[in-house]
Amino acid sequence: AREKSERTRMQELLELACQFFERQMTSSPKGQKAFSYLKGRGVSDESIAKWRIGWAPGKGNAVIEFLKTRGYQQSEVERSGLTVRNEGSVYDRFRSRIMFPVQDQNGSVIGFGGRIFGAKEKDPPAGGLAKYVNTPNTLLYDKSRALYGLDRAKVECRRQDSCLLVEGYMDAIMVSQAGFLNVVAVSGTALTQQHLNTLKRYSNNLTLSFDMDSAGDAATKRGIDLALSQGFSLNVVVMPQGKDPADVAQDAEQWEALVAQATSILDFF
Repeated sequence: AREKSERTRMQELLELACQFFERQMTSSPKGQKAFSYLKGRGVSDESIAKWRIGWAPGKGNAVIEFLKTRGYQQSEVERSGLTVRNEGSVYDRFRSRIMFPVQDQNGSVIGFGGRIFGAKEKDPPAGGLAKYVNTPNTLLYDKSRALYGLDRAKVECRRQDSCLLVEGYMDAIMVSQAGFLNVVAVSGTALTQQHLNTLKRYSNNLTLSFDMDSAGDAATKRGIDLALSQGFSLNVVVMPQGKDPADVAQDAEQWEALVAQATSILDFF
């Protein structure tokens, strides 16, 4: 029972954090700049709302302080993956970042991905600013299991008997916005056995659309071999050089044409 209550409290904490980030996007000047940036990349107001995209302010402990006012202990915030510890101090893990909540297949928030935006200051403790930062593994979140967008795509994957697999949050959002609702993303990891076990419930037909740079890397090939060995039928959408699905899908017709020309994995390799 204690496990259940800890899980439930963590889910409620992450839901509150998600609402906090969503509000920051519209209520803070920097959040509004991030909103404009997303609009400039072709993301519609509707998609921003639907995918619950938010903004993490640059202040060192905005989320920690907010969650404390809602009755959570700092230790609970730490266990949820929202913080980092550096030389005895605890900071928000996500600062000056556009926030993409990751939901489980029932739609509960289990973690976040954050894309750096407009931050100049050095980010303690790392020094360099990583473009994307993800929640580490927690009681709820495991990147080798999580599939971004599955809660929205699962019905459509089953209905079409096909699942479109991309690599990033923006890719999933833009491809979905272009009318391909059966899209899910692996984020921050190659395709794993656990991902495949989950996808198998919905379809054996996978169409992969990966960044061409990573298409040849060992981890991607391993994921592909795993899928083939389990009887998945795999096609590949080949991207124009230097473009990712998020870029191409701004033009729904161009994206549709590329998907229509998807080639079998064996031809591709």
